[in-house]
Amino acid sequence: MSDPLPVILLVAGIIAVIVLIEAFLLLIPARLSLSFRSRESEKMGVLVASWSIFGIEVLVAGKDPQLSVMAGGMKLVTRPLSSFITPGKEDEDNGPGPGQVPGIISSLLRLQGPLLAMVMDLFRHTRLDYMRGTARVGLEDPAATGMLYGLYRALIVLFPQKRVNFVLLPDFSREVCEIDITTRIRITFPVLVLVNAVKIVKHPAARKVMKTMNRKKAGDVAA
Repeated sequence: MSDPLPVILLVAGIIAVIVLIEAFLLLIPARLSLSFRSRESEKMGVLVASWSIFGIEVLVAGKDPQLSVMAGGMKLVTRPLSSFITPGKEDEDNGPGPGQVPGIISSLLRLQGPLLAMVMDLFRHTRLDYMRGTARVGLEDPAATGMLYGLYRALIVLFPQKRVNFVLLPDFSREVCEIDITTRIRITFPVLVLVNAVKIVKHPAARKVMKTMNRKKAGDVAA
């Protein structure tokens, strides 16, 4: 009879790793920061999403936005965002054939249900720790600026004051839009991320897409 101890230790190790990951996700909140400037011909926007010491920054200033991967506040890699969206020539050659595209699209459409369920679960089990922000807004018509400020004063009282601290400063002298917002969110049940990810991977539509791509690669190797 084989010794069951190695199997027990392996299972215990896997459970311990999962518990540690869940604890880190629960205890360490995620942060989202948005900064936008629009003044005359100058427009710039920065979106930063971070967790612990890791983060992703998207800088929009010019024709091609830049995406950066950060660790400890330092940018490790910076690439144009278009390089992730527009495939290169090599990627186009290795992509699925024309006859495979309709099947892949139909399979992806069948994943709408699991993806929507994952988003709704995350929304239900995500808690807003706080949101802090300031905005300076001036519209072309000073009267419109006054109406916007009045709407802000009417709606701000509906938000919880302990968690939401947002100040709008009207500017009646010029057309300007400057916004700085920082939020901190926490996933109260991180295990749902793993569960939903497994459900999507095991979904028949996702498996069909992966099999189709594998057949394409196998055909390329055989050729």
